[in-house]
Amino acid sequence: MKLELVVTLTLEATHSLEEREKPHDHRWDIQVGLKGDLEKGRVVSLTHAQELLSSLLKPLQHTFLNNNEYLDKNARTCPTCENLALFLLDRLKEPLNQLNPKNPPAISFIQVGIWDEGVQLGFARLSL
Repeated sequence: MKLELVVTLTLEATHSLEEREKPHDHRWDIQVGLKGDLEKGRVVSLTHAQELLSSLLKPLQHTFLNNNEYLDKNARTCPTCENLALFLLDRLKEPLNQLNPKNPPAISFIQVGIWDEGVQLGFARLSL
């Protein structure tokens, strides 16, 4: 039986895009779907999955994404929901093996939503 565990975290950071040149703050809600077989009643440890994702987001927290060298060039040049989702996909592939070395979960989706002044403006969903 395959189940999906959805891990949710928040990123607070500043960015600038061509249509709004002045740097501005946003909250990004990040959701990652992890699909796999049940082992001991779960796909993976939610705590371990949150710690892993949090460690990947930590270098981005409270930074200006356009200048953050941790991001790849595409995400730095245009820090959008779409490019952040692609960046996370690339960064998550290897570490997922740590969550369950015998049967690592697969990423089923990555969703990055963006908020401004308490309103969700939209989100990008990368489905795999």
